Amino acid sequence: MNRTFTIYDSRGHHQFSDSDLPLAVGGREDDHIHTDTGQETAGYISDSQGHLFFQPVTVKFPVFHNNRRIAESVWIKSGDITRIGSDLVHHNISGDWVEIRVSPAAGAKPVPPGTDYPDTSIHDGEQVDIPIRKTEKKRHRKGLITACGFLFLFLLVAIYFVLTARPLEITVTPAPDSVSISGFPPVVKIGDRFLGLTGKYSLTVEKKGYRTLQTSVIITKQQTGNRFTYTLEKTGGKVTFLTEPEPARIFADGKLLGETPVSDMDMPAGEHRIRISKDRYLDVEQNVTIEGRGQKQRFEYKLLPAWSTVTLISDPVGAEVIVNGQVRGITPLVLDLLQGDYNFILQKDEYSPFSFELNVPAGKQITPEKAVLTPAPAFVELVSNPAGATVTVDSVFKGMTPLTIEVSSRSQHTLTLSLPDHETISQTVLLSPGEKKKVEKTLIPEYGTIFITAEPPDAELFIDGKLHGKATGRVSLPVRNHTFTLKAEGYKAQTITVLPKKEYSRQLEIRLESEQNEKSLIGPSLPETSGKGPEMVLLPPATFEMGSSGREPGRRANELLHKVSITRPFYLSTKEVTNGEFRRFKPGHLSGVVAGFSLDSDQQPVVNVTWDDAVRYLNWLSIQDGLEPFYHEENGRFVAAKPPTTGYRLPFESEWAYGARYAGAAVNGLARRWLIHPL
Repeated sequence: MNRTFTIYDSRGHHQFSDSDLPLAVGGREDDHIHTDTGQETAGYISDSQGHLFFQPVTVKFPVFHNNRRIAESVWIKSGDITRIGSDLVHHNISGDWVEIRVSPAAGAKPVPPGTDYPDTSIHDGEQVDIPIRKTEKKRHRKGLITACGFLFLFLLVAIYFVLTARPLEITVTPAPDSVSISGFPPVVKIGDRFLGLTGKYSLTVEKKGYRTLQTSVIITKQQTGNRFTYTLEKTGGKVTFLTEPEPARIFADGKLLGETPVSDMDMPAGEHRIRISKDRYLDVEQNVTIEGRGQKQRFEYKLLPAWSTVTLISDPVGAEVIVNGQVRGITPLVLDLLQGDYNFILQKDEYSPFSFELNVPAGKQITPEKAVLTPAPAFVELVSNPAGATVTVDSVFKGMTPLTIEVSSRSQHTLTLSLPDHETISQTVLLSPGEKKKVEKTLIPEYGTIFITAEPPDAELFIDGKLHGKATGRVSLPVRNHTFTLKAEGYKAQTITVLPKKEYSRQLEIRLESEQNEKSLIGPSLPETSGKGPEMVLLPPATFEMGSSGREPGRRANELLHKVSITRPFYLSTKEVTNGEFRRFKPGHLSGVVAGFSLDSDQQPVVNVTWDDAVRYLNWLSIQDGLEPFYHEENGRFVAAKPPTTGYRLPFESEWAYGARYAGAAVNGLARRWLIHPL
């Protein structure tokens, strides 16, 4: 047997098992079941062949079992009540569960000893005459009067009870086996109801498989309202929990019960939230209903793994694998990883690290795509004299010197350094993984020749603010913009910007305007500049036909042939803005690639720019040349300044058509007659 004894007495709640038998019952402090009657052990509860019995030992006060006084052992059944003095011991047995409750007996009084009366029966055929003395008659009459008095008193009490008693209704769910109400004066049961005088009473409700209900009820003077409803609580059940694999931690309603296997565990009846937990396995959670009433229930769970097997492959093999910052091995590698997010880094000498993120679910076989490691890059430190040279690697712009760039190793690369007014330098490099190489280059300036014819002949020439001598003659200058200023007595000084060319010499014919002339032959006077702008040509006023005739191939509907008059002279750049010039304003600009050919050379025209990019460049160029910018920004848009300034601007459509279609063919002739000057 493996019984559990649950004791409820004045000391509280405690439990014993079969190994604790016999259980002492009495008023001693060390008795298993404590009563408030006396200070000695009243008896013992023990077991014989699987059945419980009670053996009384006290002689100082009587012991009753089911209202029968006992002096020797009696068997104990569920529902039995043992009375020890003024205490009641209730026995409730359900399978291996035994509940014993001690409560005070309501209105307990000492039990008088029994009275043995003589045998006064009349035997058959025998006539017995009993003489009656006068005193006996008096005694008989007095007894009759006393009996009548008691009867009258009883009737008065009965009438009072009927007039003052109140109905008491007790409703219990489920239907109980027994309902008892104790107290004084006692209540009277009539059908399913009780009648009783106002006061406090003790209620005891019992049903097999349910906990005994003991509580107090108060009968009030109201005719209605003395209704009491109770729901009995089931006794606990025997529950077994098994898991595969074992052991696993089991929780009920958030409290740890122990580790599986768990067998015949007492659990209160009702619904409970069960959670099974084991390291490296997925938790299992579910609601279970414990039937209770001593019933046995069995729950089995198969736990699923919370990890997946991850196979890592690299090319080349032998890469070190780092998972969430921890080294885990060398490829090829098989790992068991718990579900979650992971960061993988594969690294090997002379190769760049290969990293990737992976979400690992539970219970899977995962093989990520092969990690192909690339050779580690090499680094080139580029230094030029003078600094500020444009650097391209394999025709791709990288920046300006001094500069450290990263290049792929084990591959040949062409490094190109270019700087305006200097010869371009190229060098081929082939570097090992991780190698660092320093390349220092001195850029050689380029020179161009300018032939000058000045009028008047004695005019003096200042180059970049320094006196050169007589203007007429030949000068050799670095290939960059230079400021020429011509001065002569009686003439207005004239300043122009000149860009020598390495490939060919240039011829300039310059006529200074007499101070007496009211109108300049070259149009409006212009402010002096720093000479950093592009080479310009002055175009005179003219009237020309713009558009195209209807017979011209490719003509659009809006290209009607019409006359346009240019009323003021203007300057127009002789060539497009190059990548090299634009990168002075925006170093990181890339013009891109078309059909496999790079458009990023410094000498190529800049492309892949917006209208706003062009306007910002022209404003920057105006500031570089000491001119007031032609455009300014209003509400996020660029508009022309009012009144117009002399800064650089984009040509109007008519100006561009005039310069490209008509004036271009006569530029050589115009150069003899008109000055070349920045706008």
